[in-house]
Amino acid sequence: MRTMRIVVIALLVIGLSTSAFAGDLAASIAQAAEQPRPEERRPSESKPIPKPYLWTGTGMFVGGMAVGLYAFIHNKNGQFPGDDEYYATNRGLGAAGLLTAFGGGAVLLLGKRRANHSPMITLGPAGVKVSKNISW
Repeated sequence: MRTMRIVVIALLVIGLSTSAFAGDLAASIAQAAEQPRPEERRPSESKPIPKPYLWTGTGMFVGGMAVGLYAFIHNKNGQFPGDDEYYATNRGLGAAGLLTAFGGGAVLLLGKRRANHSPMITLGPAGVKVSKNISW
């Protein structure tokens, strides 16, 4: 009971003291007015992942996680494994499923890298613009 009282008092003190950190209302309004609106911000530089990489990587990741979880949770006696049933699960299949999920994540990463390093083609009223970002 004593611990509960200490926790409640600490939460009250913290809750009531946070308004002291808020600052002046006029300063907050001025700061909010200076920030750009979401529509005025530049679009992000990243490009979408190519579809073959996206679907292959997603399928491998989801399938690998499903197989891995099934193999680690499902055991030979039809119940969830306990502390003493370590050897009752299919560890080899579980490890293969997790490795497949890791491979799917790697495919997604490679697709993202490929998308960011590909040239960008922009069509406009003045013509066609092709640009490529070079990074080291």
